[in-house]
Amino acid sequence: MIEDPTVGSTQWAEWRKAVDLDDYESRWDRMAENGENPHGEVDFVMQFEPKTALDAGCGFGRVGIELNARGVEIIGVDLDPDLLARAKRRAPELDWRLANLATVDLGHQFELVVVAGNVIGFVDAPERSLAVQNCARHVAPGGWLVMGNQLKATWPTIEEFDEWCSGEGLVPVEHKAGWEGEVLGEGPDYVVTVHRRPTS
Repeated sequence: MIEDPTVGSTQWAEWRKAVDLDDYESRWDRMAENGENPHGEVDFVMQFEPKTALDAGCGFGRVGIELNARGVEIIGVDLDPDLLARAKRRAPELDWRLANLATVDLGHQFELVVVAGNVIGFVDAPERSLAVQNCARHVAPGGWLVMGNQLKATWPTIEEFDEWCSGEGLVPVEHKAGWEGEVLGEGPDYVVTVHRRPTS
């Protein structure tokens, strides 16, 4: 298979050209081998006890596969066909979809939508609000939207995440400084945002 590093946004294309995908994928295996936890995102979101989840921007499937291993029915969506092919190779029995987060309509909602790995920051700026809002539309009543992103100068702010989610009827629950639940201090460089759709 010939891998295409030009898919997606400009920033994503630049990242793809600079990264060896084999090394990137094996990074998480190396963490486990070294006694580190490669599943902090899944540990965090399992507190919400979801039975169904959308892994939005699933990449090679690391988060979705681990969620499924813990009993969660998942669908993974990504715009990068090379990474999605790796997800299908790692877990061919799971449901992986090639689609744009800003426009995809999966036809139903989930108890959890998780957007890990700086996904929204890598979306082209004009589509970031659309991607977040569309992810929010896929959250069922009582369900959760959890996103993790670096707070770079040109990337979305906490206030923007809250605004985009509120526009789709979600309410902010908490902001954390990382997937271990760290308290958000002054001048954070990373945030995990948690939003919920009210049950009524």
